[in-house]
Amino acid sequence: MEHIEYVKIDRKLRKFILSIDTSSSLHANGDVTLVQSIIKGQSKLIQNPEKPKDRKEEILLKYLYIFKYEWHVMYGLSQYGVGDLVLTDGNDNYLVMEVKRLSPFSGKNQCVSRRKTRRKVEEQTQFYMSEFRKLYPKAKSIIGIAVASDEWKIYSEKD
Repeated sequence: MEHIEYVKIDRKLRKFILSIDTSSSLHANGDVTLVQSIIKGQSKLIQNPEKPKDRKEEILLKYLYIFKYEWHVMYGLSQYGVGDLVLTDGNDNYLVMEVKRLSPFSGKNQCVSRRKTRRKVEEQTQFYMSEFRKLYPKAKSIIGIAVASDEWKIYSEKD
């Protein structure tokens, strides 16, 4: 795919993601808000590309283009999952992100729920990476990031 195509896809998806009304009941779980926050943060970094403060910023500056948003992991079979976000550097290197907002409430049940959700996000990320590899076998590299609220766990294909 040519660089121009990545730019077109990115502009279209970035505009769409940032335009989603998160106040509607359709997006009540907060995952879309978290995706928007990641994209807004990346946009700020791109506009002011200073030295990255941490690994998150390095990654967001490397994978500049949004390639897919809410993509079917197995085409037409949503029961196998819908991935949240795929970014690319435009050189056949991809970043597969699965994003979940964790409950902010305290208590034993909430703690257990957060741990289970975090594990599920991590498992989904690894599964989505392997399925993305099947869809794009010529990809040079694929990394994954499980985002559970503010916690990012990074995976390489070797993990």
